[in-house]
Amino acid sequence: MFILAAGSYFDIREHRIPNWLVLAGIAAGLFLSWLDAGGNGGGEAVLQEMIFFACRFLVVTAAFFFLFICRMIGAGDIKIISLICGYLGFGTGFAAVAWGFLIGAFWSLVLMIVKGCAFQRFSYFLTYIRSIFQTKKITAYYSSSLNGYDAVIPLGLCMFSGVVLAVVFF
Repeated sequence: MFILAAGSYFDIREHRIPNWLVLAGIAAGLFLSWLDAGGNGGGEAVLQEMIFFACRFLVVTAAFFFLFICRMIGAGDIKIISLICGYLGFGTGFAAVAWGFLIGAFWSLVLMIVKGCAFQRFSYFLTYIRSIFQTKKITAYYSSSLNGYDAVIPLGLCMFSGVVLAVVFF
């Protein structure tokens, strides 16, 4: 929870999640896997638990990489999502990430309605999808240098909230 809270803070303040924080999360996840498996230092169960954590992290990173290529989600957000699934496993991790995306979607919708740009953003998204199918080239959906940060929500905070919901209520 501390890693996610710190990631949320950096996401809000700097619009990015530092790699050192993610590396600390990976190190803590491997250590906690070691403790969870008994922590006897050389047992097969310890190694297996640490490998499971690393595999969950890598599988989720690979699964979300396409969204990063399209610039629909940041690399730090993917690493936070991967840490969530690494720690919680695929079942609870999926629930936490789903709640996080729902919170983010609701927040985005409210933001677009308040700013009066909902129609413009949906039109932009549909044009982007159409462009991909017509040109068969993947381009960046969002560029901070062109679009600024007005429509950006801190997905790290949404994921943190999703974890809280999933862990407390499920």
